[in-house]
Amino acid sequence: MDIFVTKSHNTSQPSPRHLLLGAVLHAQRSTTRMTLREVGNLIHKHHAQIAQWELGVRKPDAEHVGGILCALRICPDDHAYISSLARTTDPSVVILQPAHHRHHAEARKHFNQLARSFVDYHPTLIPASVWTSDYARAVLKDHGATPGEIGEFVNAQAAQRRLLQTPTTQSRRKQVEIFIGEPALSGPAPAPDIILGQLRFLRALGNANPMVRVRVLSPEICARPTLGHPFTCYETSAGPVAYFAHHSAGVFAPDHGAYRRLTADLRLLALSTNDSRQAINDRIQELDTPSPATEPPCTPAASEARS
Repeated sequence: MDIFVTKSHNTSQPSPRHLLLGAVLHAQRSTTRMTLREVGNLIHKHHAQIAQWELGVRKPDAEHVGGILCALRICPDDHAYISSLARTTDPSVVILQPAHHRHHAEARKHFNQLARSFVDYHPTLIPASVWTSDYARAVLKDHGATPGEIGEFVNAQAAQRRLLQTPTTQSRRKQVEIFIGEPALSGPAPAPDIILGQLRFLRALGNANPMVRVRVLSPEICARPTLGHPFTCYETSAGPVAYFAHHSAGVFAPDHGAYRRLTADLRLLALSTNDSRQAINDRIQELDTPSPATEPPCTPAASEARS
């Protein structure tokens, strides 16, 4: 089971869990290409009510969610995950899987879609929302993920990246801020060619989507205790939602101001957008410049040999 129940919490307002559950149900139904009316007929519920569940504005009972999952013929792993989302009463979502599990990437994709804006920060790596596939594979391999886990995560994360890379009319109004610690520009891991491809993607992303702002922070700033750990903060209809992962779990929780304050600090302390772009360009040029060829050994001139 993927979701950890913390405390009972009854509310009529949308919560991070309601939003995620609705988005997951919508994604699963879209995959099967079933209409709201078709699902409603199978579980004997009006299609408008199912639409409200998918929007996260109303909470479906676990029994109704189970009926939807059976109607959609969901695989056992996803069935257990979504069922636990429906049974949990706390507004937060705790995914009891390592951060490289695909459920993390899928949940982040859903919150990226749901959010009006979001901030993604990492002090030592490129933030995950803008990973290229090669960069993701290198990082996850370094973190001990299996080839199967890496493949599933990369496929799920690619959909998240495409939301930023090829923006729609709606997503063009979505403000995205990516804060990167300067150590992430140089490594030492992943390999230089992988970092080069990742930095080129960041540069192209800024040109393709003007709503994405990439800013760099100095190592001294990233070393501050309050900024020593990565996080993502989403502005949603349920209020601000913070995501952070640690070892074998990750949490999507309502933010009561802590991560908004950290975001405000990042905006004050990071290089400007132009200076950050220049720092990335400088690093690209450094990685793209071939190292000078080894000079041939110096031989004595003829006059020197005769003397």
